[in-house]
Amino acid sequence: MPLLRVAALFVATTILAGCAVLTADGERLRLTSPEFRAYVERVFREQNRVADQFAFALEDEHGAPAGVAAAEQSLQDACAALNELATARRDERHLSVRQRSAAARSVPMCERTLRASTATLDAWRATRR
Repeated sequence: MPLLRVAALFVATTILAGCAVLTADGERLRLTSPEFRAYVERVFREQNRVADQFAFALEDEHGAPAGVAAAEQSLQDACAALNELATARRDERHLSVRQRSAAARSVPMCERTLRASTATLDAWRATRR
């Protein structure tokens, strides 16, 4: 049985080593590369910064258009797997290879939604000035 586990882990690692994602800018990054890890960190930090901006903007302004709240919710939904990955790492909780792979593959969608949500928030702020 231990040999079977080792073989399964080897196969999973080999598959992941060949997998890549396309960033919102069209850059292809291998999931196991240092560049991908830096990309994930950058998207995670930016997503948190924008989520905070939404929270403060919507807290101060009770008459925000529905589109702004919808943009915030879209951001939360698109980045949920990335946030789960970060939470698991923080809590030293193990995720399966499938969960880690799904979270990694969700980062480009999180990034694209982040850009769209930021544009919505910026446009709404511009109308309030």
